[in-house]
Amino acid sequence: MSTSSGSVSPRLHPFPSILRSGVLVLILGVSSVSAVAVAVYPHSYLIYFVGIVAAALAFTFFKDRYKYGRPTTAQLIAIYVALILGVLLLIGLFVFMPDYRSRNFLLLMFLIIGIVFVPLSVASGPLMLLLAALCIANALLGMWLHSISFSIFGLVDGVLKIIFGLLMLRARAVIIPAPAVQADAGIS
Repeated sequence: MSTSSGSVSPRLHPFPSILRSGVLVLILGVSSVSAVAVAVYPHSYLIYFVGIVAAALAFTFFKDRYKYGRPTTAQLIAIYVALILGVLLLIGLFVFMPDYRSRNFLLLMFLIIGIVFVPLSVASGPLMLLLAALCIANALLGMWLHSISFSIFGLVDGVLKIIFGLLMLRARAVIIPAPAVQADAGIS
């Protein structure tokens, strides 16, 4: 009886998309902090939209550069669910809340992004799930606590995303060996 490696290529991390997600989250965080920093300008809210588009493009087009191996089928499904959910929820937000500069619109956008992070955490790991919970809590607190300036919630959202994005980008490869296949030598 001999043991040989299977033909399945090894994954280098249990969450191969963690680097892609780190880039996505980092871009979103920088755009959030930037938008708050220039909030006195009339169209500063556009920075949020530019950040979302830039993050989505980076996540989509740099997928081979920023990943450790091929995600599992469940992880790929989770990525597609997150992307489709994000598009649908953001379209709904644009259609039903046309005041793009309003506090509620921006907080709902933060909430939607936090919700999208939940299925994305299947492919990106527990850091993404924790970030999702913190982003959702921040957005809900912002909707509840009207007396506190939106800038505080925008900065908290951005700083959380920057911190978690940097943490995800620090992920290092951990070789997960391919399953061993046992072959019978057939010696009689």
